[in-house]
Amino acid sequence: MTHPRIPRLKPFSAVLLPAILLSAAQVALVPAAFGQNAGKGASSNEASGDTATAGQLTLDLGLDVSMKLVLIPAGTFKMGNHDSPAETVKKVGGLEKNLVDEYPVHEVTISKPFYMGIYEVTQAQWKALMGTEPWKAERALGYMRLQPRPQGFDDYPVAFVDSYDAIEFCRKLSKKTGRTVSLPTEAQWEYACRAGTTTTFSFGDDLSKLIDYGWYGGKGAGQKEDYAHRVGQLKPNPWGLYDMHGNVWEFCRDWYDKDYYSRSPSVDPVNTKEIKNWCLRSGSFHSVPTVSRSAQRNSWTDTKAARYNLGLRVIVPADK
Repeated sequence: MTHPRIPRLKPFSAVLLPAILLSAAQVALVPAAFGQNAGKGASSNEASGDTATAGQLTLDLGLDVSMKLVLIPAGTFKMGNHDSPAETVKKVGGLEKNLVDEYPVHEVTISKPFYMGIYEVTQAQWKALMGTEPWKAERALGYMRLQPRPQGFDDYPVAFVDSYDAIEFCRKLSKKTGRTVSLPTEAQWEYACRAGTTTTFSFGDDLSKLIDYGWYGGKGAGQKEDYAHRVGQLKPNPWGLYDMHGNVWEFCRDWYDKDYYSRSPSVDPVNTKEIKNWCLRSGSFHSVPTVSRSAQRNSWTDTKAARYNLGLRVIVPADK
């Protein structure tokens, strides 16, 4: 399929406009209220109960549980690793051979705005919609016994789900809300993560600041717990998204192909060719710093893998 040529956005629309839109939206963000229903004052635009305010969307999942998403504007960015492999290793460690799938850096246009989950999907949200608790399933029990979590909290990111589970969550949420809910493409994910930046992380290149924005490294990085943390406890990226650099890996919509960048379309790319592994982004709570970068691609996860550090974040088109 060919895509229409989308004019390249001017710097104002690609960087300053998002900041203006999000300045209003972020005022309404209250990190402690992850699973609460939408507050009064929001204007209802769906019979299902989802609500919209300036730059933000709230979806009703039932059982007095909601999901907040923030508006990500359309725009153009440079996708891939902006540093050479040697420069990357010098900054954050790792091996050069593991970075080859992040090149070439290429210009990508995200042609339409979309809403993205402010937080990773939580246990409360998953249970409200799916009626299951995969973190308590047999395959999870061994790990959970070794790393018990404090009781009384349901805003931990859902884990022990595979790519098919993640797609089914999106299907059910679409049916419930009447909106098209999906996983982000790799391009949408990196565009939203970078939030107008070209640096190693969305906050810059300073590795010492990573602990302020993302859970990584486990106990080796000074964490007291060796499991995924409650969402939204650290600083967000410039577009109001939390936990984009660690905590749990997040499923994307693409099949993984290490050479896809060399032939991907420049407008709204998504690799739909079924291969073997699924694409994930973000890194996790015990990952080394190099895999928490904005450009990092997970190349090793089978479609049926369901692990303690695999989760998801969803998107909704802004134009319905």
